[in-house]
Amino acid sequence: MARQRWWPPSLTVWAAGDSNAGRATRQRLSPRMPSLVNCYMRYWSISIAASILLAVPADGAPLKGQAVTWADFNFVNSVTASLSHVYFATTHGIIRYNKLEERWEEPLTGAAGLDDVNVLAVEVNMFDKKLYARTSTSLVEYDALLDKWFPISEVPATDNDIVHLKPPTLMHPPIGFTYGDGGRLIDRVNRPFPISDVVDDRSGYVWIGTWGLGPAQARSATYLVNLLSYGLLQSRVSALFLRDSRVWIAGSAQGSLRSGISVFDPAKNAFTYFESGLGSDLPAVDVNCLAADDSSVCVGTPSGVFVIDRDSQWLKWRLSGLLGLEDDNVTSLQIMGESLFVGTTQGLNLVTGDGDAVTSIRPGMFRGHTIYDLEAADSALWIASTVGAYRLKLPSGRLQQFEDSGAVLFGDVYGVASHGNNLWFVSDYGLVRLNAASGESEPFRWGAAKIIPRSLTVNDTIAAVATNKGVWVVFHQNPARTWREFTTEDGLVSNNTFAVALDGDYLWIGTDQGLTRFLWNNPARID
Repeated sequence: MARQRWWPPSLTVWAAGDSNAGRATRQRLSPRMPSLVNCYMRYWSISIAASILLAVPADGAPLKGQAVTWADFNFVNSVTASLSHVYFATTHGIIRYNKLEERWEEPLTGAAGLDDVNVLAVEVNMFDKKLYARTSTSLVEYDALLDKWFPISEVPATDNDIVHLKPPTLMHPPIGFTYGDGGRLIDRVNRPFPISDVVDDRSGYVWIGTWGLGPAQARSATYLVNLLSYGLLQSRVSALFLRDSRVWIAGSAQGSLRSGISVFDPAKNAFTYFESGLGSDLPAVDVNCLAADDSSVCVGTPSGVFVIDRDSQWLKWRLSGLLGLEDDNVTSLQIMGESLFVGTTQGLNLVTGDGDAVTSIRPGMFRGHTIYDLEAADSALWIASTVGAYRLKLPSGRLQQFEDSGAVLFGDVYGVASHGNNLWFVSDYGLVRLNAASGESEPFRWGAAKIIPRSLTVNDTIAAVATNKGVWVVFHQNPARTWREFTTEDGLVSNNTFAVALDGDYLWIGTDQGLTRFLWNNPARID
C-alpha cells in the first residue's frame, strides 16, 4: 500500500504554479561538494559548536525543561502515530499519548523555535526518531536533545504505515452523545463537535481528533468512541491554587466552547474537570478566584459565589448581591475554619452557616472599594484593597492599617501573601516585606515602569508577581536583593500573566494562553 499523505486534504498547501493537483511539490536542496579544506574546517566548527550547545541554549532559546505549557487542547487539526505514541496537532501545540502505557506525556508547547502554536499537521516516523510539524508559516523538525524546533525546507519521507481515514458512516459515541451525518459527535443540547481526523495505526485502534472535544480513540472493529480528555477547559487562566498535590485552574469563559474548573494532577499528568455551563449547577461565567477545603470548592465570579461539593460536583449553595453580598462581582476568597470571607468590588463580607448568615465587614472603611486579595495568618485576616493593606484581628474584629515607612503601599494594594513570620504586599510601586514578629518592613521597588501587578506568591527564597509584562521575581535572600523578569524569552507562552503559585522549585503561572510550569530554580540558568 502506498504511504499516505500526512497533510489532511483540507490543510494541504500546493506550491505556487503547480499544475498537478494530485500531489504537493517539494523543493530539494542540492549542495555543492565542499573542498577538503572546507570539510576540515567544518569538522572543527561543528565540534566547537556542539560543545557550546551543550553549555548554553541555542540562539538564546529557553533551557530544556525550563517551561512546559498546558492549554485548551480540545481543537485538533490532525493526528499521526508511531509504534508507541499518538500525536495530536492542536490549536495550542502538540500533545502526545503513550499508547503502550496508556498515559499522556508532557505536551510539546514550551519548546523553542515553534513560531506558531496552532499546529496544522504533524508527522512522525515509526520509532519516534523524527518528528515534523507544520504551522501556518513554517515547516519545522523537533530536536529532542535540545528541546527545540528547527526550520526545514521540506518533510522527507518517513517509514510509517498509518492510514488517514474519512469519518466512518457508523460510530458508537460516548454516553450522552449521538453520532451525526458527516462525522459529528452531538451532545445533549445539540452542540456539534466535528471529527477533524481519523488515523488507523494497524494496532486494532483508530485515533480520532475532534473539533471541540479533543482527542479520542476507538477499536477499529467496533468504533466505540472513548474520549481522551487532556488539557484545560479554557486557555485563559486568571485563578489558580494548589491543594492536595493538585493544581486547580479556572479563568475566562469568553471565547471558549467549554468552561469551568480544570484540576491537574502533575504526578499522573492527568486532568479532571468541574465543567460549567449547560446542564451544570455552575453557569458558564468568568472565574475571578478560587478557594477550597476538604469538602467544598468556592468559586468567585462576576455573578457571585458558588460553593460546589467536591465529590458530587453539585451546587451546595450560592450568594450574590441580592442575597447579602456587597456586590455580585467577587474578587477574592478566604476560608478560615467554618467561615468564608468574600471580597468584592464594593466591599468585604463574612459568610457563615452555609450561606445562611452574611455580615458586612467594616462598611465604613471598605464599602465602595475593591478587595483584591485576602490572606489568613496568625489568627488574623490580611486584606489587600484599593484603600491599602489592613489586618483584621479575629475574633475581636479590630482593624489596623499597615503603612510602610518607604510609602511603597501608597494607594492600591493588589496582593498579600505570607510565609513563615513574613507578610508580603504588592502595589504599583513594588513589594514590601513585613516581619510580623518584629514589625520591621523592607521595600523592594520595581525595576521598570508601567507594570500592572496581579498576583503574588512567596517562599523563603523568592517573591514572584504575575504582571502584564511577565513574572517578576525578587531573590530576597540574596544580599543584593536582585530582580529578574521571566518572559516569553525564557519559555513563557505569554507575557500577559494573571496568576502565580509556588510549588518547590517550580512556579505555576496562569496566562491568557494557558498554564505554564516554570522551573524558577533551574541550576543550569545563569541569571
